[in-house]
Amino acid sequence: MIAFFQNVRRKIKVKAHRLTVFEIAMFGILLALYFIAATLEKFVFVGAFNIGITYAIFIVFGLAIGPWKGAILGILCDTLNQVIYGISTWMIEYAIIPAIIAFMSGWFVRFMFLKQKTTWIFGYILLSLLTITFVLILVFNAHQLPVNEVSVKRTKLLTLNFVLGVGITGITFIWITTLVLTIINISTRDFKKKMNATLLFSILLTVFVILILSRWLWGPFAYINYHNRFRSGHWEYKKYYPIFMIPIMFKSLLEIPIYTALIFAVFPLLAIIRRKINFYSNKIHTY
Repeated sequence: MIAFFQNVRRKIKVKAHRLTVFEIAMFGILLALYFIAATLEKFVFVGAFNIGITYAIFIVFGLAIGPWKGAILGILCDTLNQVIYGISTWMIEYAIIPAIIAFMSGWFVRFMFLKQKTTWIFGYILLSLLTITFVLILVFNAHQLPVNEVSVKRTKLLTLNFVLGVGITGITFIWITTLVLTIINISTRDFKKKMNATLLFSILLTVFVILILSRWLWGPFAYINYHNRFRSGHWEYKKYYPIFMIPIMFKSLLEIPIYTALIFAVFPLLAIIRRKINFYSNKIHTY
């Protein structure tokens, strides 16, 4: 506790809360990456299983510039997006998502590295619960899944084989990756390999938790509010929440490995950025 207050006092003394020239430059680069991803998401990754790559960009915000400044940049992204494309359907439910994702990613990975043993135990518990949930949903709702999360009309239903293929492929890949990383972490004596295995697993868990909170749980709630507010709808949460939540869950099983691979690939660059930011703002070297 004493160390915490000493750290806060030092940050105030060196004025670490101020943006440096380097951070301002990073804001511009990350904003550009966001708009590139948003354009690709809007015009390229379309269809029933469109990939929302902007979520991966928001996670990168927190990893690159920290939770608080990443959250500010997330708010700035939404603000500029509304200025460019119009604010007629602005909603606080969607506006806070980029900030929350960046904030969570900035803190969650740090928490994962506190105790590696706890990271692996927590990860296996989480994946086991999600696998059980996936199987139960598949068993009881396989013939009632809409094409995507905004498809309410049941004229187009996914076939059971297609649902099985998408879901099993995603969950199997995640489990295989987890088991391989566990074997590497246990069997090798190479410190670098151990760190890379733990890092990849931590990123996988970070992406998993963030998508659960922002997509699985918050996404259906936000979309129902959007429909009721701007389309004069009267959708009830009890009836429509599962309709939107279930397809989001299945699609996320494909998105999670993609996000994890992309973030792991650029993590060395993010670590360099974090070191430079800490050097210029806190006047110290970091790991």
